[in-house]
Amino acid sequence: MTARGRLFLGVGTLITLAGLVLGLHDLTKIGVLLLLLPALAMLLARRGLELEVSRSVAPVRVSIDAPADVTVHVHNASRLPTPLLRGEEGLAYALGDRPHLLVPSLERGETRRMSYRVRAHVRGRHRIGPLTVRVNDPFGLATRAVDLPGESSLVVLPRVLALTPVRGVPASGGGETSRSPRVALHGEDDVGVREYRIGDDLRRIHWRSTARTGETMVRQDEQPTRRRALVLLDDRQSVHAGTGDGGSFEWSVTAVASVVTLLLGERFEVHLSLASNEAGVVLPVESLDHALDRLAAVQPSETTSPRGLVEALEDFTQHGGGLVVGMLGTLEDEVTTMCTASARHGIAMVVDRGGFTDQSVTTGPADATAHRLMIGGWQAEVVHPGDHLAQVWARVSLALGARR
Repeated sequence: MTARGRLFLGVGTLITLAGLVLGLHDLTKIGVLLLLLPALAMLLARRGLELEVSRSVAPVRVSIDAPADVTVHVHNASRLPTPLLRGEEGLAYALGDRPHLLVPSLERGETRRMSYRVRAHVRGRHRIGPLTVRVNDPFGLATRAVDLPGESSLVVLPRVLALTPVRGVPASGGGETSRSPRVALHGEDDVGVREYRIGDDLRRIHWRSTARTGETMVRQDEQPTRRRALVLLDDRQSVHAGTGDGGSFEWSVTAVASVVTLLLGERFEVHLSLASNEAGVVLPVESLDHALDRLAAVQPSETTSPRGLVEALEDFTQHGGGLVVGMLGTLEDEVTTMCTASARHGIAMVVDRGGFTDQSVTTGPADATAHRLMIGGWQAEVVHPGDHLAQVWARVSLALGARR
């Protein structure tokens, strides 16, 4: 009931009572009419709507602060025309204020399109919809809100920063040799050829490929495989502090997204695992888009156990090992020992939770964790508020290459 409808009810009640008290039947009829009008308006407002709503979002995956255009398609599936409707789109809080849409009268089978733009400042998978329309009677005495089913989503990807390439990473189990083969022999899947290098056995020269390419080529019996890397994200809520871009969790997600992007660009076979994933089996990411979509949806986990990190590291090592990069929180001594026992070398950026909570804190448990990892052979550095990822990464990655 609108304010006008409540006014009609109040005035109708007073006039009806006055007519009854004074014995004026005409006045009573007017009062009853005023009472019936809001009731009739409520019936008209409650009439059913057969509207079908769909959306298209372009693009469906955006970076932080990038815009996306949403087009709402409203189709009238009933046999009767619809009235003029005022609509309001449901949006996740991170996408800003809800847009208001004016849905014109639709004839039978007619479809109208309405567009608006959203922009997200927060990483995540954000909901768009449903559309809520308000149905009014012709007199404006009653109104009703109707939620039209149908939702879409917008994926806002984490920030990705440019990082310096990793150097001096050898090809441990399943690693890549310094050069990939130039030519593969037709019909010989297990044999490849490469350019001749000083010191190669002359008996391994492949004359057919040499004649075809004009360069001396030698047999390479084993096809090299890609270098492997495991990227760990400690997503335990208990080891992070702060919210938004200034918090340690978003710093960590940005770091992991940037490292994964770098390693995939350098043709690593990248495995990604979270502390909350206690399955113990790590699989390579399918693509960069797949990895970023996964990181877009990750949120702090209530788990307090780092077992997922340890089991992922053990599984990775048992299946060949490779480069290990960890975005970690504070770890207990025995957990640190298990990590360094599984992998003799690795890169670790350890979040200083105390510093993100109180910036006057200069040392804490994070320093102890980094120190124990370095004793075990890793290259580790503590992350403080305001640290720049590119600088931290340059220090730990270059130091790892020098130690190797």
